[in-house]
Amino acid sequence: MALDYVHSLDKVLSWRPEILLPSHGPVISGATEIATRVKMYRDAILYVHNAVVIGMNDGKDVFTLMREIKLPENLNVGEGYGKLTWSIRGIYEGYAGWFDLNPATMYTARPSSPYSDLVKLAGGPDPVVARALEVLQKGQAAEALRLTEAALAFDATHRGAWEARLKALAFLRDQSKNSNERGWLEYSIRETKAKLK
Repeated sequence: MALDYVHSLDKVLSWRPEILLPSHGPVISGATEIATRVKMYRDAILYVHNAVVIGMNDGKDVFTLMREIKLPENLNVGEGYGKLTWSIRGIYEGYAGWFDLNPATMYTARPSSPYSDLVKLAGGPDPVVARALEVLQKGQAAEALRLTEAALAFDATHRGAWEARLKALAFLRDQSKNSNERGWLEYSIRETKAKLK
């Protein structure tokens, strides 16, 4: 899919347009400006695609590649609409498919299905929420969200879990410069606030 997009950008470049109306963002005017920006975008996609394929061939999993792959400064196209990590995952899963070599993912049990049991083993939702707040203090908001998700699987009415979740969501939203990510975080914040009422 990434390579299909590259071919589409090459087609746009072959037309040498004077005005370009991208699907996201403002109109781009002038053949030189359009060529510069479209080539940079195309080259960034190719860079990420090739880095993912190299990483896959080296036996790296998708989460390792999501942490490791960075665009070089000359190809930094920004993340106002998409995110580099989302593209890495999309390319990876486009080639590897759904199976991640973990037999647990071959079956119908959701990854979250043991959450309630794990929270019970941890002594209930209170220590799990406390841990979520600890990792959030370290800036690990995604991990805090997972922990609150587990606590809420055990007790969907646990106020402390909803409050910790709200803090993690707000932290992620405040760090985000991506419109899609902020939109989903805002939606989740509204939903969480509704649960707290």
